[in-house]
Amino acid sequence: MIKRVDIGVIRLTFSIATVVKVKGVNSYLGDDRHILMWDFDHCSLEEVTDALRKVQTRYFLSDIHILQTNLEGGYHAYCFTAVPWRRAVEILAATAHVDMKYLKWCLFRGRFTLRASEKMGRVPHKIVTLDGYLLPDATVADLHQWVIYETMGGKEYWIKQMKRWQHWWIQLMYRFRLLRI
Repeated sequence: MIKRVDIGVIRLTFSIATVVKVKGVNSYLGDDRHILMWDFDHCSLEEVTDALRKVQTRYFLSDIHILQTNLEGGYHAYCFTAVPWRRAVEILAATAHVDMKYLKWCLFRGRFTLRASEKMGRVPHKIVTLDGYLLPDATVADLHQWVIYETMGGKEYWIKQMKRWQHWWIQLMYRFRLLRI
């Protein structure tokens, strides 16, 4: 929930949301070089693979590793071809179905960051590798910026809370004999 209050030319914004701390990795390798990292939400695996195959062919990229992050069409993808930041942004912007909020935050921070740890019981796991045209320029060992950051908890938290509250409410009604089981 987000509430906004405007006072003249000043806007105050208040939000209530579940926040989860997760571990992630940044794309920065040094010397203005980055690996490529994509985030896709609400897409089919076929849409993701088609979009990635097109940019892989257009930019002659190495293998692209696709990970599933949730069952509702959430995917991450990594390519260990090292490119300058502007080229990396160009490649992600040319990718169909990429999450635009993710791209916006990457532009704001000057690097890509993807979650590598568990979030609300979901762990990213590799499901497909698209064979590339070149050998990779980097490896996981070259990624030196592992970070802990906060992200929105998602609907799983609220479903869990609703079940807990529902159980509590039924127990309360039963105790006061408002409900007979």
